[in-house]
Amino acid sequence: MDKRYNIKHSALGGLWGLGAPLIFSIIASIIIVACGGPEGELANNTVFLVIVSVLTELSFFLVFYLISHTQKVDFVEASGIKARSPWYIYLILAVVSVACVFLFYPIIDLWQQLLGLLGYSMDQTLPMPLDSAGFVILAIVTLALVPAVCEEFLFRGLILNGLRKYGMWFSVLISALLFSLMHMNLLQLPYTFILGVIFGLVVYYTRNIWLSIIMHFLNNATSILIMAFSQDSGAEFVWWEVLIALGCVAGAVALIYLIIRLLRKKANAVTEPDPEDVQPVLEKGARNRLVLPPIIAGIIFLIIFSLSNFGVI
Repeated sequence: MDKRYNIKHSALGGLWGLGAPLIFSIIASIIIVACGGPEGELANNTVFLVIVSVLTELSFFLVFYLISHTQKVDFVEASGIKARSPWYIYLILAVVSVACVFLFYPIIDLWQQLLGLLGYSMDQTLPMPLDSAGFVILAIVTLALVPAVCEEFLFRGLILNGLRKYGMWFSVLISALLFSLMHMNLLQLPYTFILGVIFGLVVYYTRNIWLSIIMHFLNNATSILIMAFSQDSGAEFVWWEVLIALGCVAGAVALIYLIIRLLRKKANAVTEPDPEDVQPVLEKGARNRLVLPPIIAGIIFLIIFSLSNFGVI
């Protein structure tokens, strides 16, 4: 069995990673229509919506496993399951993941307000209410823990590692772009892309998939807790929010720079050629023919869903 993924595995992961949530969305929509439509009980049934959400996330891990199995890749070796990092790296990156929520909030808020001014529908509801401790715990498990594990194994464990030999920025940016397009949500696009870059840098330099899983989980869980214990102020757009957002963009760039420096110097950075990676390096044209189809498909899906939210279709 191969001990490393290659760019072909990444391209397959990108295509199926985009297709998996779409397939489950279509199946869920068909079931809802068959059981009374959008106004029926099933459309607002918490149990049904949670099951669909969990199955959608598990499909990412299924894609990861099936590609590894059918392509005869040892996913334990290839994805970074066995990798370890110094304890203080876990602690520092845990703090960074929580800080990202607060650092990027002004960027997200400004982006949402701008989209709202353009007529974008802001009806983005969770599959459950957050009005009790039980629902908050359920949300943290189903919307924070499960996505962190399943999405990281596919987008960082497989896709990023399959692109690794083509350089840091190529592998990090392509995997982050596919990760953000996978959400098929224009509201989340900037935030998920930046997070994808940060998670990608961590895995690129450490090969430790557990670091990005922990960061992803803490980021999601923090967002859920903020939603549970705060209320939307509904404040109107004001010009100085642009300055705050630009400041946060500068802070995000500085944060990414500091993470690169930290991981290069302190986290046993993996930058030398990998002796286990015996796959040939493809020339640029062949490389682009593999990575462009999932990117183009993701952009098309995003445009279609965005036009729907703008009320065009």
